[in-house]
Amino acid sequence: MSKISPKETKEFAARSNEEVCFIDVRSIDEFRSGHIPGASCIPLQELAQRLDEVPKDKTILLSCQSGARSAKAKELLLSHGYSNLAEVDGGFLAWSAAGFPVRRLTRTSLSLQRQVMLVAGLLVFVGSILGLFVDPRFVFVPLFVGAGLAFAGLSGFCGLARVLERMPWNREAAQ
Repeated sequence: MSKISPKETKEFAARSNEEVCFIDVRSIDEFRSGHIPGASCIPLQELAQRLDEVPKDKTILLSCQSGARSAKAKELLLSHGYSNLAEVDGGFLAWSAAGFPVRRLTRTSLSLQRQVMLVAGLLVFVGSILGLFVDPRFVFVPLFVGAGLAFAGLSGFCGLARVLERMPWNREAAQ
């Protein structure tokens, strides 16, 4: 098996978990915003470290947003001895375009990354305006945000994302 259509994927997904392991290799944030029912999330960048979660005795269905990451995941799994692999042709976009059901785990339509960019941008904008027209000490707001974003880029830890993911609109709500 190489690539299967969304319709064939739907038929596979209807099978029991004893036969099929369905893996979505997008980020957890993308997965939460909408995924194919029955899929588990193992982001592509974590797949090599989480191979123990991928059974060798089942058909493995791989999905991502449009197909690029699932192709990389397939190559990785092939290099580790997996053989019964299939990619969802067109990924999640093709699945949802076909009108098949989508499971969402968050209540918001904005991804966490977009929320971070929105809040950081607003803090920088408002802090700059206040610093120019109200009190020059407000310039420390955009400086603090910039330092936080630089730290997040270097370390992979974003404090603002951690705060936002705990907000009520980002809590898991299976739909």
